[in-house]
Amino acid sequence: MSAGEPAVGRVERRPADDARRGWRYWRLTPEPRLQSLSQRGFTWEPGRAFVGRCAGAGPAGHDAPDPGCACGVHASTDMATLHADALCLAPGPLVVGEVDLWGRVVVDDHGYRGEYAYPCRLDVVEETVAGVVSLAEAVDGLAGYGVVVGTTPLVDAVGPASATIMRYLAMSGPSLPSER
Repeated sequence: MSAGEPAVGRVERRPADDARRGWRYWRLTPEPRLQSLSQRGFTWEPGRAFVGRCAGAGPAGHDAPDPGCACGVHASTDMATLHADALCLAPGPLVVGEVDLWGRVVVDDHGYRGEYAYPCRLDVVEETVAGVVSLAEAVDGLAGYGVVVGTTPLVDAVGPASATIMRYLAMSGPSLPSER
């Protein structure tokens, strides 16, 4: 650990104006809204902080994030770490961006888990929205979050290995049951 880096597993209390900044992915819904990848029922609403919660099998009744559980809003420390964790991505409309985390923040091996979060920059992943919504509609629709919204190529968003996997899965047809 270098000087100035927090210890892994340490719980910090951070005000919103001194948030931890990290990187994460979201699924883009048709509205368009940001939706958590692993917890698809968790939609991030424009203008409101997203509140982390426990949806797993951690200790009952605890506040998120908890050092003894994997709960809370996840963010990687940098793009390289995010790319390394991206191998579980499925085809579909994808957004990558920076997010601020505040309140209780747990520092773990891959980044941060926060109590509160809000995006501070979003990039629609270009190749993932084709056939669902136009790139311009996706960018315009995300403007309601009040942050800079741009676009990025798939390989820059997820790294070369994950981009290859995602392209292959997309060519192979639906790999997951459709959501209704």
